[in-house]
Amino acid sequence: MRPVIRAWLFAVVVAVGMGTPARAPGYVRTRTKVTCRPLRWAQTCIFLQSDAELARDDMPADAVEHAIQGAISSWNDRLPPSSFLRIYYLPKTDSREASQTDRLGWLKFRFERWCRPAKDANSSPLCFDPSATAVTTVSFFNKPNEPDLDGQIVDTDIDLNAVGFRFVDGTQPLPTSDRRSPVDLWNVLTHELGHVQGLDHTCNLNSGASPDCQTDHTGATVVSCSDLDTKRLSSQNAETAYEAAMYPSSVAGDYSRRTPTADDLSGVIAAHPASADPQLCTWPAAAKGCAIASTAPAPLPRPYLWTLLLTLCLPLGLLIRAGSRKQRRS
Repeated sequence: MRPVIRAWLFAVVVAVGMGTPARAPGYVRTRTKVTCRPLRWAQTCIFLQSDAELARDDMPADAVEHAIQGAISSWNDRLPPSSFLRIYYLPKTDSREASQTDRLGWLKFRFERWCRPAKDANSSPLCFDPSATAVTTVSFFNKPNEPDLDGQIVDTDIDLNAVGFRFVDGTQPLPTSDRRSPVDLWNVLTHELGHVQGLDHTCNLNSGASPDCQTDHTGATVVSCSDLDTKRLSSQNAETAYEAAMYPSSVAGDYSRRTPTADDLSGVIAAHPASADPQLCTWPAAAKGCAIASTAPAPLPRPYLWTLLLTLCLPLGLLIRAGSRKQRRS
């Protein structure tokens, strides 16, 4: 298992037709650290379920679920038929910790500590960057000698920092009596779902050199966010990367990037083209309840059940993404 920390961001509303979005420079795909192979899903459906304990007093439960489903729809409704990937939402049923092998995307608010608790008496809590509004953990197969498996995502989970930030509906008046900075939940989730689908940040938050594998879709090294901010007024490419949902920071209460841009969508299409649709929906064993979707996911074919039992025994890579400086998304 290999931990890596990163940050997150939002997107400007862009009208997208039913064809493939126009080529827009800037999108960056998350890659393995050994082979630099882009991460991707090998199933048509991603399932996401929220922990039963939502944002407590920050937002009403129905507003939280509205934001979750809104962020999912922001991707599903804008991805054209040229991409096979779709996200399905499962209503909350109970409260528990996420598992990296249950094939169920788990969304959990952290209220007491911005950490995942220790798994047992011999381990320590996993604590996150306090400047991060959210963290997405992506689990994938780390099999450098097996290209068909290497980089295949098998599980993703999202942690939300309610310790340092107050999640709100940014379209409403912002709270003034809270020490925590307000952050639009829908905005945050749109960004985090980009990570769930295999996208990385459009710029590098670290001031040092980018990792060797961190390149955009043209093969160019991902620039630092400070350089991008400087160049965006004179470069259309830089402005495209800045406007994307996967840009890694925001200001308090911003809700302008609830919708992925054409650039963000192009990244998902490149990772999951319709021509490569596996036409498989693996119903997570840990899932409870029924999917809320216009079309029910297809049943899992029997041969794939056998394959699933074998692949779960393979070594997994682990990638953890965090938020950004003032206010980050991971």
